[in-house]
This record gives sequence, structure tokens and C-alpha cells, in this order.
Amino acid sequence: MCVDGAEAAGSGEYEFVYEDLAESEFWNDVSTWVGKEVTVSADVREIINENSFTIAGTENTDVDELLVVSANAAKVSEDQAVKVTGTVREGFDVVNVEEELGVRWDDEIYANWDDQHYLEATGIDTSVSENEG
Repeated sequence: MCVDGAEAAGSGEYEFVYEDLAESEFWNDVSTWVGKEVTVSADVREIINENSFTIAGTENTDVDELLVVSANAAKVSEDQAVKVTGTVREGFDVVNVEEELGVRWDDEIYANWDDQHYLEATGIDTSVSENEG
């Protein structure tokens, strides 16, 4: 496994703990990660709908929330620890993402995410909170 943005040996996949992203190479040069698959461990902050939610660091950090979208989002709860694997995308456009995922959304609820970076999830592991402790 990778820590703080390191690449797993030859896998082409990168792993991050979200609360560390503000100081890490992920946000320092986010364009580096666009189009690459990453795995991010974080807490769910806000559930937007059945296909999207935001993740962020712990309550004690000032890390911005990151939008996660998926055609097959797992059932998650606010403040639940998750591990999300997906591709970093730039320039969020709700209409284009709806078409790509084959979903229908209330477009107005995504106004704050317009043209932002986001994570298109291919896997959402909700068992990480069960493994802690």
C-alpha cells in the first residue's frame, strides 16, 4: 500500500489519507493526478444524493471537501470512514457527468462544484470504519 501519494510498486495506483492532502503533493499539483486512479481514505462529510457525496479530513483540519460521484455509490453515512478508489477528474460539469454515469440529478445542488476537481469512484469500501479500533 502507498502512503502520502506514493505509488504502489508498478501498479499505477496512488493512495492518500485525505486529512493530509492539503499539505501533500496531491493538492500542491492536483493536475498531476487528473486522469490517474487513486485511493483516498477519508470521512464522509455530506451526502448529496444516492450517487454522490463529499469527503474531507477530520473535524480538526481545514482541508476542503472533495466531491465523489459514482453510478453505483455504496450506501454511506455522514462521518463514516470510507476508502474510495477512483479517477481524479477536473472541470466538474453536472450535465456531462450525468451523461457519463447515466444518472439524473437536480443540477442546482451541484452549483458549488461547477468546474472543480472531483473523484469518479469505481470502488467505495465502507468496511474501513469496522476495521478501526
